[in-house]
Amino acid sequence: MRVGVIGCGTIARRAHLPALKSIDHVEIWAVADVNRKAAERVAKKFNIPNVYADYKDLLKDETIEAVSICAPSFSHAEIAVESAKAGKHILVEKPLAMNVKDAVKVVKSAKEHNVKLCCVFNYRYFPAAQKAKEIITNGNLGDIVSIYGIAHTHFPISWTRSTWLYHKGGALDDFGPHLIDMICWLNESEVEEVFALGGDFLGTTNFINYIQILMKFKNRSLAVADISWLTGSFLFVIDVHGTGGHLRLDVRYNHLEKFHGMRTPLDDFRSFRTRMTTITKDVISKKFFRGALAFYKQIYEDFILSIEKGIKPPITGEEGLRVTAISEAAKISLAENRPVNISDLIKNYLDKRDG
Repeated sequence: MRVGVIGCGTIARRAHLPALKSIDHVEIWAVADVNRKAAERVAKKFNIPNVYADYKDLLKDETIEAVSICAPSFSHAEIAVESAKAGKHILVEKPLAMNVKDAVKVVKSAKEHNVKLCCVFNYRYFPAAQKAKEIITNGNLGDIVSIYGIAHTHFPISWTRSTWLYHKGGALDDFGPHLIDMICWLNESEVEEVFALGGDFLGTTNFINYIQILMKFKNRSLAVADISWLTGSFLFVIDVHGTGGHLRLDVRYNHLEKFHGMRTPLDDFRSFRTRMTTITKDVISKKFFRGALAFYKQIYEDFILSIEKGIKPPITGEEGLRVTAISEAAKISLAENRPVNISDLIKNYLDKRDG
């Protein structure tokens, strides 16, 4: 399968391109970037034969079956819609789009042109996260009552020197989509209403650098997403509380602990032993240092399988739309200091023709 990669920034170089290169039956046929010199450097490093400054020229190549969209977030929707029109299957970095209107356009376009659409939420692929999903799906926690998730990370300067991430959405649109997706994925219910507090803690940046989002689900459960760029640490931890037990998922450290009733020192000991065993194995295998980047190959393999077998992608466009809707609802809630109904927000655009 021939693939084109659009965007040659850090995420493409560190995650997408190495993953694609590691899959035997995939050929990276072309790259595109508005900075042609950057695209040429990437093409040389990864031995890619075709380079474009305009992604639309890449899309004209009829031998390319699928594209990976690694460009800045604000351009995802436009590129995805044009890719669908060109008949290319699409794997797009999170977020799917910056607002619900554009996300709906992407999902509609993929369906209209009969192409697969997959959004990258790679934190789902941590083994501990997969196990947590299995436990919840099997009913081992009973009915979900509440979820509390923390996604704290550094300012993006530790990741890239580019400044496009410092828009009004800030941390909410950067690392926030991963936490929102994980909460929704684990809960297996639709969000009805969102209320948010936070914004610019520093008072000088004019973008969201901390936010807490309260979500009410149709199954009557509640969830809080605590997102920040400010604490100088990296935390990605989710606590799930059900009528039959409790679960703590430390996503980054690939560690899961489950207990029922009163927690005891024995539970703490078992958790510590399991945690250290997992970390030791991941350090020896070097997976620990790759973190969530280690799972891009699995996402690509599942995505390619969905194309070949005509089955649902591992993470659908509708799931990407859901995350975008919750993010937009949180922004509206911040601005207007009120709860926002998710169904109304999405329905408002689903009922309209694209314009």
